[in-house]
Amino acid sequence: MKYQSILQNHLKIIIGEKLDSLNLACDMMLFSFGNYALHAQCLARIIYKNDILVTTTDYLNWDCQTDMNNDEWYFVNKYKSQIVGGVVQSVKVSALNDVKITLDNGIIIELFVENGYHHFAEESEQWVFFKHDDYSYPYIAVNSKTVDILKTDDRMDEIAFDNLKKTK
Repeated sequence: MKYQSILQNHLKIIIGEKLDSLNLACDMMLFSFGNYALHAQCLARIIYKNDILVTTTDYLNWDCQTDMNNDEWYFVNKYKSQIVGGVVQSVKVSALNDVKITLDNGIIIELFVENGYHHFAEESEQWVFFKHDDYSYPYIAVNSKTVDILKTDDRMDEIAFDNLKKTK
């Protein structure tokens, strides 16, 4: 796909950055590398020594009452000290906009665009990459079949539009 090299160039900025945190919001994994964030709404998995530690598909609520009662939360909490703290050694983006991040502590983070366009009436956001609290850096949203790269003016217009919608 045409975005592979563009995405590769944007994501390579995290090479040398430490994975500072891994958080969850429902089945979404939220990674923080220094000043940069990568939010995975697609199939994401974390691997160590050829063993899958946790995936976003592990989000299946045990009791249908407490959001944190599922295997995803359980395994992230169990392995968090092993996962967080590694420094990014490499980032690879595939022709399908999948991502593979290798850390110096042996952890591999993989993101897979997980749904075909023909199954959905609209695009489905797969993963986003942005710089925390800095609108000068592009906001990158990878969808099922398209990529949106919003620059400063676009982002401010989008934020203003969203705020306008909230006030109505």
